[in-house]
Amino acid sequence: MCNIYITPDLSERLKTQNIQIKDMGEYKKISVMFVDIRGFSHLLARENATKVHKILDLYFRLLVSIVHRFDGIVDKFLGDGMMAVWGLPLEKKMDLYNTIRTAIEIRIGMFRLIPELVSIGEAPLEIGIGIGTGSVLAGFMGPKSRREFTLVGNCINRAARLQAAAFDNRVYIDEKSGIESKVYTYRIKIPQSKRPKALIDEEISEVEGIYELNPDFEKLRRHPRVIVAKIGSIRKIDEKRRSAALIKSIGEGGIGIEMHEKGAENFKIGDNILIDCRKLKIFGIQEARGIIVRKQELNGTGIYRLKTLDIGVKFLEIPEETKNRLHKVLLGRSVVQSMLSE
Repeated sequence: MCNIYITPDLSERLKTQNIQIKDMGEYKKISVMFVDIRGFSHLLARENATKVHKILDLYFRLLVSIVHRFDGIVDKFLGDGMMAVWGLPLEKKMDLYNTIRTAIEIRIGMFRLIPELVSIGEAPLEIGIGIGTGSVLAGFMGPKSRREFTLVGNCINRAARLQAAAFDNRVYIDEKSGIESKVYTYRIKIPQSKRPKALIDEEISEVEGIYELNPDFEKLRRHPRVIVAKIGSIRKIDEKRRSAALIKSIGEGGIGIEMHEKGAENFKIGDNILIDCRKLKIFGIQEARGIIVRKQELNGTGIYRLKTLDIGVKFLEIPEETKNRLHKVLLGRSVVQSMLSE
């Protein structure tokens, strides 16, 4: 008797598309993402099993929901981490875009998860994400007692190493991913001194932003945006007190921000504000000046029981150099749209 194991996500897709996997294996081009919690061993050491289980349950529900939303397959959970794959059973033009977009959306989800964690007495979680693209051997391996569908390839090894090197919610991608995504992402090259030893000679980079594709209204969109999802802060121009905020997206006209309900109480439409941009290389400035033009609730759904608020900020001024950086990413709009139509 041969016991075959295959991940449920892939099994469902094979049934839906009426595809069979070759038992002897075949080469596939994929994009793969690893994500992992930083400092998890300390969390295990100081908290009881019930609390750790609750934290991990929230975390994995978040990751899986975003992977599925962007057409990915959850390959496996790895302790406090996860491996997800795009390109199985069939390769698609959007695979790499969806992989990187998933990573950025996970940063948004982690911000929304903060009030949930605080409500059970836990600090925000920090993660690292690594992404690789390339050819892998895909097939069933192992004894008859456990024939498991397995992926083997250098891009998987690279993604795992990049995830281990990433910190502070950063997204690191390998050289091939950087080349193939260059028209629709804003990337920062990682210097050799900060690269994993096994990748010292490879041009790896951090993804700071990606063109925001929304298939539902893409053709009608007048103001394209870049999603960045970096935590910063904002304050009123005439006040010194700062409030934490997620700088979610940037366009030529303004910024989309998310704030937790408690922090957003002090801000209203019409307020002139300063946005802390030091963590965003795409800006190239310390602060940006703007005026709040939109403030609306994002009611908690799914795992998010607590509210966050969506705040739209119109730039009062923006340097030409910043506009030029944004423009380079926004030029990728036509490329992404063409992939969507195929």
